[in-house]
Amino acid sequence: MALEQAMWAHGHSLAVEFPDRIRSEWRAGFFIRLVGRPGTTNWLHFGIPTPVIVNDNRLAIDSALIRFRCETNQAAVTNVHVFDGEKRIAAHDNLSLAPSTFGMQRFAVPGRPEVLWGVGLTLGVRFTGTTDQQNTMEISSAGVDFFP
Repeated sequence: MALEQAMWAHGHSLAVEFPDRIRSEWRAGFFIRLVGRPGTTNWLHFGIPTPVIVNDNRLAIDSALIRFRCETNQAAVTNVHVFDGEKRIAAHDNLSLAPSTFGMQRFAVPGRPEVLWGVGLTLGVRFTGTTDQQNTMEISSAGVDFFP
């Protein structure tokens, strides 16, 4: 079945759940750079534009995608959760993703559920370094693939 829509949100639209656990954030035209406080975890949230119905067909969600890089492996994405409204429809946990160059990571949404309300993409992150450089992460975008 052919892809119907791919919707993305830019990194500078990201919302940080616990701002006090972030030493600094810089929103630029090309990404958001986060420097986490040493020894902390956090949740980062994206609201993904969601075409629920297209041409009288309700869409289903196939996968979530993120594009990011980390200065070291001491800043890492540990969780990727996908929500439709208040319902979590996918959880990828116990990750330790810290790519050194920008790359796209894809996460399947099991069962390709129909989308009813609106998609949220939440990233769990950890910062275990002792310096700002070690705790730096840059996120350029996050998105979702929809199928008819």
